[in-house]
Formats: sequence, structure tokens, C-alpha cells
Amino acid sequence: MHSTDKIAILMATYNGEKYICQQIDSILSQTCKDWELYIHDDGSTDNTIAAVESYVEKYPDKIHLIDGKSTGGAKYNFFYLFSQVEAPYYMTCDQDDVWLEKKIELTYDKMLAIEKTDGKELKSGLPCLVYTELCVVDSELNTIADTMSEYQSLDCHKRTINQFILQNSVTGCTMMVNRALRDIMLRITDIDNTIMHDWWAALVAAQFGKTAFIDEPTILYRQHGDNSLGALGINKLSYIVRRVWQKKQIQESMRLGRLQAREFAKTYNLPTDSLAVRYAALEGKSRRVRQRFYKENDMYKTGTMRRLGQAVWG
Repeated sequence: MHSTDKIAILMATYNGEKYICQQIDSILSQTCKDWELYIHDDGSTDNTIAAVESYVEKYPDKIHLIDGKSTGGAKYNFFYLFSQVEAPYYMTCDQDDVWLEKKIELTYDKMLAIEKTDGKELKSGLPCLVYTELCVVDSELNTIADTMSEYQSLDCHKRTINQFILQNSVTGCTMMVNRALRDIMLRITDIDNTIMHDWWAALVAAQFGKTAFIDEPTILYRQHGDNSLGALGINKLSYIVRRVWQKKQIQESMRLGRLQAREFAKTYNLPTDSLAVRYAALEGKSRRVRQRFYKENDMYKTGTMRRLGQAVWG
């Protein structure tokens, strides 16, 4: 177990030698210096570890490589990192992006602001999450889209539990969570039933605490052929044509969302009339019942194609 009184930046790595030095350099160039970087590798077969070790040797008080066996994927790696570091605040970090120099400063200032009660004293134990806009770029950092929200037709100002149960707008590499949120996140009983660590964090914050969104890109979100997860331009004609016929994919996506809602309700012992319990119970119900539920609870995905997919197959 590692411990720090600074912001803990958690980086999950896997075969990231091509871009990881540029990412770490961008962290070192931040205007806010009150951080430590913790890296756990998930079994890389390239030179990722060697690259990380060179930074650990040069910055032993700032950058740390956490031992541990492979976890089996990004969400497991991030949950593992959360469990291995004690800190007042946490940021999660991909291995292949570039952080703009005020990313930590802007996010941290917003976090301190939303933690306050009535603008005065900090409210102890309130789980809080802050996330930001992104600039989508290609492998050479050429701009694909000025903002992720426009590129993916996301409404990051809709942050109620109703919205987060149905759809996640939090991109993990932009988020900061406080210690209270991290502690509640780690009560999870079965990570297999979660979709992603950032979505789980959003659910916890929306159900039990506060969220905030910074409408300004703080990161160059790199898209390349090796991304395990990435951004899709859902307004592109090619995407629209494919999506219209993706009945099974849409239904599976909705099924996984209901499974996650069930796990969320079970983990936090939510009452039977809670939204998560009732949403999970839609599994196996008729299309008419599901659509009535969405209408009664104002639960609609953002983006025309997502809304269409939800209406037809959801």
C-alpha cells in the first residue's frame, strides 16, 4: 500500500511504449506540482516497463511503479490502482494522451469549490467527482474534433442519476475523485458486473454526492489503432449506417447497463423503489414496458442515433 498527502495520479499501462513518455512529460509540465504518479502495468511485452523505470529513477519522489500481477484489462487495472494508494484526491490517466498544462490546476480548483458547503466549510465525507472536456486528436496530435461532447453528441451538463444509470458522459482520463468517493467505489463486490471504472465513479457521485463538469478541454485525447477504448464520431455517415442495423450490439449494451445497475443496487443496498433497482428489473420486460419506464423517468440517451437505437431496440 502506498500513501501520499498529494493528488495521486493513477496510470494503467499495457504495451504503451510508443506514447507513454510524451504522456509522462506532459504531467511533469503541469502548472500544479502537488501530485505523485502511480503506475501499474498489466503485463506489457514491449518496453513500457523500461520506459517507466527510467522516469522512476529520475523522479523517485514523484513517480512510482506499483508491483502486482496482471489484472486483465483497463477497468480492473484502475480499480486495483485505487485499492493500492491512499490519497486525498485521485486522477486517472491513460498512457497515450497529452495533458494540457493547466489540467490538474483547473480540475483541483473545481473540486475544492464543489466540496464546500454553502461556499464556506468543506463537507467531510461528501463523494465528489469533477471531469472535463477533451480535444480529440489523431496519433500525431492533429485535431479531429475540438470537443469530445460535439464529436460524440454528449450532453455533459445532464448529470442526474437518471442520466448516469442509462449513459456515461465521464471520460476517465479527465476525472478527479476525492477520497470519500474512492472509498465508496471500492465497496464494489463484483467488478465483472461493472462496465468501466469511470462509469462506476459517476454513478456513485450522482447517487451519493456531487459532480461538476469543466466545459474546457484539458487533454489531447489521442485516437490510434492500438486504443483499447476510444472515441467514436457518431455523427459520421459511416457510423450512422452501421448503427441502424446493430440490433444485437444495442441490446447487449442495454443489457450490460442493467446488469451494472443491478450490481450498483446490490453493492449499496438500495431500496426496492430506487431507480437502479427498477431499471435493472427491466431485463426481460416487453418493449412497451421499457419505453414507458424511460418516459416516466426522463431517461433518454443523448445523440439522435443513440435515441433512435434506444427507441427501436432499447
